[in-house]
Amino acid sequence: MLHQKSVKYTHTKKQKTYQLFALIVPVLLLLCQSAVYSEQYVIVESENGDRLTATWLGGTDTYFEIEYNGQSLKLPVTGYTLIFPSNLAHVPDRTATKYYNRGLDLLELGLPELAQRRFEEAIEEYPKYPAAHYQLGLLYKANGDTVNALERFRSAAILDAPSFDLVPLFHEFGDIALANEDYAVAVDSYQLILTYYPEHTDVPMLSYLTGFLLVEQLEDQNAGLLLLESAIKEYPDMAGHEKALFLIGKLQAETDLLENALHTLDGFITRYPGSEWIYDAHLIRAAANLKLGRLEEAAREATHVDDISDDVEIEERAKKILDQTKWTIYTEADGLPDNQIQAITTDGTQLWIGTPKGVMQFQTVHGKWIPIEGPAQLINTALENVPDVGAIATNEQEVWVGTRSQGALHYSKLTGKIELYSPTDGLPTWVKDIKMDETEIWFATDVGIIRKIRGSDGPLLRYNSYNSGLPADNIETLLLTPKTVWAASADGVIGIFDREIEEWGSYHSIAIREGMTIVGLDTAEEQLLFTWFNAEEKSRGYFQADFDGLNGKSMTLDTGIEDENDLRNIYIRGALDTSPIVQEEPEAPPIEETPDPTISEFSSEIAGLEVEPPPPKPQIPLVLWITTNDDFYTYHTRSQAWEYVAMPQITRGELTTKALVVINNRVWIATSNGLVSTSVQ
Repeated sequence: MLHQKSVKYTHTKKQKTYQLFALIVPVLLLLCQSAVYSEQYVIVESENGDRLTATWLGGTDTYFEIEYNGQSLKLPVTGYTLIFPSNLAHVPDRTATKYYNRGLDLLELGLPELAQRRFEEAIEEYPKYPAAHYQLGLLYKANGDTVNALERFRSAAILDAPSFDLVPLFHEFGDIALANEDYAVAVDSYQLILTYYPEHTDVPMLSYLTGFLLVEQLEDQNAGLLLLESAIKEYPDMAGHEKALFLIGKLQAETDLLENALHTLDGFITRYPGSEWIYDAHLIRAAANLKLGRLEEAAREATHVDDISDDVEIEERAKKILDQTKWTIYTEADGLPDNQIQAITTDGTQLWIGTPKGVMQFQTVHGKWIPIEGPAQLINTALENVPDVGAIATNEQEVWVGTRSQGALHYSKLTGKIELYSPTDGLPTWVKDIKMDETEIWFATDVGIIRKIRGSDGPLLRYNSYNSGLPADNIETLLLTPKTVWAASADGVIGIFDREIEEWGSYHSIAIREGMTIVGLDTAEEQLLFTWFNAEEKSRGYFQADFDGLNGKSMTLDTGIEDENDLRNIYIRGALDTSPIVQEEPEAPPIEETPDPTISEFSSEIAGLEVEPPPPKPQIPLVLWITTNDDFYTYHTRSQAWEYVAMPQITRGELTTKALVVINNRVWIATSNGLVSTSVQ
């Protein structure tokens, strides 16, 4: 860094204040004293233009001594200008100095425009000329050009900060920008003080202020975190310490420095128990514990906040975290072949999982998660490449696996043998869904539906829009009932197959309005359950009907959903509601009215009334489980009571649901980022 002072001894008149370095003898005396402790270089310029670089030896009021080329020279103080640099590499050359001095003379003559040009020429000749940058900064500031003024003062600070008192100028620029909400300029100005004048008395206050601006206004988390961490370490007694400590913990949590966040916020809670951010600190700690898989700690923090806070918004945030603690997340670390789950089905107390990297079988009894590797290993190694699995169906004797490019595989639990059903066997390459019962296996594919009759040696039966009444070819999902087969296409068209007459037809219901796209099929207690979305109305919900498709009714679950991916991913399961019936308070007996004697009991008006229709068939009480990308719902049709919990937050990215099953009083949801589970008891 350049550190220079110049002292000019002449008999000319005193220069105006535009000149950077004044004519004062005490400066020389101070430099004489400092030279005792270290070697000091000096640039000596005479009035006739001579210039030499020497080593300073000392001086008095009337003379000074230097060492030049190995000789000691003793010169009078009159008629010389002395420059004391700390780095000889940054000393301007003679031409640049000439331009600079000419600029000072023009300032003295009251010609700032011409002076500005001379200073610019000095910088063109020698860009690292701090005094020229400083003088230009003063001129720009006088003309109201704060942008260029700040840049020139920045250059002066970079080159030789100790020689200039730039703190008031940077502070002024920062305060003006802050008042105008120009936070980037304010931060830039304050940071120049922090960088080049670290010992200044304004630094403690500016460290906190600049850190707050970086975090809250500019959203520069990394820079703000580093500055605030330094501020609380170096200046722990400042008024901003409380806020800074909280923000540090918050930023550490947001940048996944979770252990650091827990430690920081623990210190914050201990030191500032009455802080306005105390609830936020507890909730951030709860969320950090949640990400670390410490569900009990997360629940304890959230429950504490829920108990002590009267703020509705805070209580709602605590509830969301408590909801999150109800979920368990399984990933590759728990034995999954891949975190992207594309298919899931139940097999007694076991689960079969389909991923792009094959299948996996798990035991879930008593809430445990135990991988079963044998059958899955046979299936995954049966083909040349690991199967990209999109569909699975199981029963007590067999497992069917549908792939996205290699047809289907059949695994016999009785014999342990694998059979392949490839395109050469008449099965399309992409199998999207498989459903089976005691007599048949049905395959949904991108080019229609394949039917395999058990015990038959004949070829596979193929249905599409060309050879049958199937209303669409790209079939996403299937549903089997004793008398019918239901199929939903990628466009949401519903086909129905009568298993007695073996004919396909289209299904329509007035409850399924135009614009609704059916995306999921299921049954519960002889009731059909379809999920749907309506892109135009930005809504989604479910449709319920009898097995024959009659008495259908749609219910809208959500509206205002902009993302079609969020709309489309909605899945439903149902079961008989066996929860106890809550007895209602008995109603007061009706008051018997006295008949009007003027009206005959067999009045023609009364006789003309329509006969009251028989009461409707009582609906079977169901409990429905519905999942979306955002929420998991439980609905009791008898009491019409809804409950919901938010889907778990997964740090590796957004969560997209793929399917769900319910087993052993737990729901298991296949997602794009792992398998998630919670109790539904």
